[in-house]
Amino acid sequence: MFQQQQEPVAWAGSVLAAAARRKGQSPEIDEALNLAEHEDHWPLGREVFDRIRQRSLSKEAPLAEEDALRFALAELVAKLAHNAAGQRPPFDHDSGWRVGPTAYRLAAATDDPELPEHLTRALGGWPQDA
Repeated sequence: MFQQQQEPVAWAGSVLAAAARRKGQSPEIDEALNLAEHEDHWPLGREVFDRIRQRSLSKEAPLAEEDALRFALAELVAKLAHNAAGQRPPFDHDSGWRVGPTAYRLAAATDDPELPEHLTRALGGWPQDA
């Protein structure tokens, strides 16, 4: 899915937006969504990633499984933006390929009956073997 995207950061952002649509969004997820929407902010990807990661690893307020998967998607958006901006050092080159599998795991973990459909639309469909 990822390699077919002409605008991978925007695509990953739309997947995150679908994932976060009914949850009270956190400031960190809002930052990732804003990052995806504004190419001129992409150089801030590492800083946004660091804030997302700090929140997702917080032992004081651990995330439930669904929220952890949403934060994983937000981290991937930040990584893609950072890499697309040409910032050094880059994040792992395969970050974009993890958007689909993370969204698929979220769809399987949710009790929201509408979320899988929203994720499917944002992704552009499910892989044939999913």
